Amino acid sequence: MSSTCLYINFDLDGNYGGGKYNRTILDILKELFSVVDTMSFTADGGRLGLLRNTLKGYLNGMDADFARAVATRLDKRRYDLVFLASSNFGKLAKAIKGRHPETRICTLFNNIELNFIKSQLSVSTKPQLLLTLAATYCSERNIARHSDRTIVLSEREARELKRLYGRQADAIIPITLKDEFDESCKPTSPPAAKNGMQTGLFVGSSFYANVHAVEWFAKNVAPQLKDTKIIVVGKGFERERRLQTDVMRIVGTVDSVAEYYKEADFVIAPIFKGAGMKVKTAEAMMYGKTIIGTPEAFEGYSEVGKYGVICRSAEDFASAINGRAFHAGFNAAARGCFLRHYSYESVKGQIAELLNF
Repeated sequence: MSSTCLYINFDLDGNYGGGKYNRTILDILKELFSVVDTMSFTADGGRLGLLRNTLKGYLNGMDADFARAVATRLDKRRYDLVFLASSNFGKLAKAIKGRHPETRICTLFNNIELNFIKSQLSVSTKPQLLLTLAATYCSERNIARHSDRTIVLSEREARELKRLYGRQADAIIPITLKDEFDESCKPTSPPAAKNGMQTGLFVGSSFYANVHAVEWFAKNVAPQLKDTKIIVVGKGFERERRLQTDVMRIVGTVDSVAEYYKEADFVIAPIFKGAGMKVKTAEAMMYGKTIIGTPEAFEGYSEVGKYGVICRSAEDFASAINGRAFHAGFNAAARGCFLRHYSYESVKGQIAELLNF
């Protein structure tokens, strides 16, 4: 594809699931286009600055100065495609089409963000979330109107896009990650003996849905577990050491999760909040791990029975973990499913087909 693309997102720094996913999409675009220029912004305006920008319809830290910088860039250079990496960039999409109606826009819906904010409201009473909810609705409505192509992650998100905004998704392309697995990631010793101690792992940054998950698990499941240690790693979770118990070890931020996956007998995903697909589910599959999780943790994923144990209650989790009726250690079926459906190469062709318009 001999053409040019302008990729727009917030800063991608950080070794977290969403950041890894967005970097993977950017790498795919760099393979598909001759030139990919990037523009990004940071949320550095403080609380009042974010509030002011939200009132103006800018989300995730974007502001009017950044929008003007995009307009100036497009005045100077014509791109074959502008790729917006979030449906929260609706005011920018409207401005681009108003000034350069010939510019083609493709938007990636990481979630239906309106539903994501509603989920936050179920666990938070912060009044600013109501403002964010209204701004998010306006943003996604503008994205639906002004995008030439839309990408969602799952059938559920496609249904919600149609229900809320009357827009048909142009493609359903699931979470994809660059493969970070090598043979050194395989356990060097066999899984825990039937009567020995076993290790479960939770991976995720300390945003509201993950904190809710770990709090719920620590309160409702951990007291029922036998001969089991649960390790929690992820950016910012060191701030949640109040949840540490004899069963739960809170590690928090680490340079690399590979060693933790290597030593884990299984992964837990007690996720009840949020929207979209959960990046850490794909990551656990990449490392060949059985996942014991809620239906929400597996939303959008296929072949779950080969690598996952679905639990709907604390009793389900305790029974599954104590019963050890799952593939501990390295699960080849999990890794195989990742390679077939969620790896870089499996998704690149779908994006190429979508953008060849």
